Amino acid sequence: MNPSVQSAQLFLLAGVAFLAVGAVASAGVVGLIRGRLPGWEPRARHRAIALLTALPVLTALALLLAVSLPSLLALGIPGLDHCMAHEDAHTHLCFTHLPVAPVHAGVTLSLALLLGVGVLRASLAARRVARALRVVGVLARVGEEQPEHGLTIVDTALPLCLTAGLLRPRVLISRSLLASLHSDERAAVLAHERAHVRRRDALTGSIVRALSVFHFPSVGAWLVSELDVAAEQACDEEAATVMDRVTVAAAILTVERAVSSSSMGPQSFGPVAVAFGARAVERRVEALLAEPPRPTSLWALSSALGVALVAVLVNATELHHVAEFLLSVVAH
Repeated sequence: MNPSVQSAQLFLLAGVAFLAVGAVASAGVVGLIRGRLPGWEPRARHRAIALLTALPVLTALALLLAVSLPSLLALGIPGLDHCMAHEDAHTHLCFTHLPVAPVHAGVTLSLALLLGVGVLRASLAARRVARALRVVGVLARVGEEQPEHGLTIVDTALPLCLTAGLLRPRVLISRSLLASLHSDERAAVLAHERAHVRRRDALTGSIVRALSVFHFPSVGAWLVSELDVAAEQACDEEAATVMDRVTVAAAILTVERAVSSSSMGPQSFGPVAVAFGARAVERRVEALLAEPPRPTSLWALSSALGVALVAVLVNATELHHVAEFLLSVVAH
């Protein structure tokens, strides 16, 4: 086999292993803060969950950078070429010295299988997104645009109230649902949905759902669920700056009653929408009837991740040697 292909296989195998390390690390972090996270201020909680969801990928990228750093430095500074100290048969995770020993056929087959599963899952997810976007597009085309209010009114008996679209989010609300709300509730609902548009919550939610596949299933599902709740509560708090908190809570209950009696729920719009009355109604109402949340600092979490990144890069040479040793055991 071409040595360049073998080298690519080794880096790919290292990347898969580092994703697994990241999944274990993120599960540990989630376990440590899971009990405290629901008490955080919604916007800070939303950012923290998004960061935690990206942790396996960030971990894999940081470790790949670390194990590649000695080789990258050697490209520009030949005197730093540490590979010269190894015997020729040594497994090189290196851009300068290609591997000599062939990669085991079982490893090659496993990598091909992993790539195939990844491509299949990605294509299925892309189909769900495309199907949901088509539904949103149809509703937007048949609806009545009201740009002065920043929404599209859809003539349907179904109780629709959601913000849909990834790059150009829009508020879709059915005329029947608008009619069931009194003026204060209507103002609260529209303020909430406009907050989703400003925050681009549908796009963030789609990215988080894509990244959640790199977690253990239970951890990924919990992160996605908590992100959705945090997004809703963050928009509830923004709506509560326009109307009073009791009115926002009443609007949530009114919309939830209408949506729960409908056969067409928010799941019909897949991963490209956030719906007003779809998630954690009891938690949202209780939060609105309590005192406004205090701001939560992410300094401790960000600092811990920053220290971990610095530690990984400082120990790049040692990690490089460990990775080469483990790959020599696994791949050959």
